[in-house]
Amino acid sequence: MISQASSTGLKSGIASATPALEMVGVTVSYDAAPVLWDASLTLYPSRLMAVVGPNGAGKSTLLKAALGMLPRLAGRVRIFGKDPSEDPSRVAYVPQRTSVDWDFPATVLDVVLMGTYGRLGWLRRPGKRERADAMEALGQVEMEAFAKRQIGELSGGQQQRVFLARALVQNADLFLMDEPFAGVDAVTERAIVGLLKSQRDRGKAILVVHHDLATVPEYFDEVTLLSRKVVASGPVETTFTRDAIELAYGGTVSGAAFAGR
Repeated sequence: MISQASSTGLKSGIASATPALEMVGVTVSYDAAPVLWDASLTLYPSRLMAVVGPNGAGKSTLLKAALGMLPRLAGRVRIFGKDPSEDPSRVAYVPQRTSVDWDFPATVLDVVLMGTYGRLGWLRRPGKRERADAMEALGQVEMEAFAKRQIGELSGGQQQRVFLARALVQNADLFLMDEPFAGVDAVTERAIVGLLKSQRDRGKAILVVHHDLATVPEYFDEVTLLSRKVVASGPVETTFTRDAIELAYGGTVSGAAFAGR
């Protein structure tokens, strides 16, 4: 696993950096019922942030609002200081695995090549260079041997690796990932965490919807606790406290991972 970058070095560069993602007072509703209320967070380059909260807290909605996939009733979103629609190629999105039609007749290589479409435009088709880039990305997630396999034939963990490869080949600067560890084995989870940390160390900003509270301190630099509203957001060491966790989850949260917090 890639080692953690120096937190001192990271923090020294944050003050002068433009936020990779800035959300201010964002409200989203379904059928007149708010599912995300007055949510604000800031994520800088070279940072890896978890979004955690109970079921129905609005975690997936937060990502979709950041991408402009859902209309906002209020608030604003800026990606590297601009509206999300101005330069979508700078953002890579990995959706929940359960939201994907795995029966779609596409090979693993086809799926990863989709990550090159943003730089090609509508009129060009992927060529030798794009295929080479896609195979390199598959190599990074140890899936190059499955390039010709139909995507629906893979295990859950393998599918997650392929979607990560698609994000890598896009060469985006901001990664938004919706529960990338759901349904994967421990080996795959560790491999994905290592890749995410290596991308962070290259200056990428990464926002991950996450469900395992016990691994937050080990995996992430920052955390946003969400319960339709943002309960707390900031560095793990000062934000991921027992009080904030219990406020987000609406009751007592037990576990050795929170001892002393």
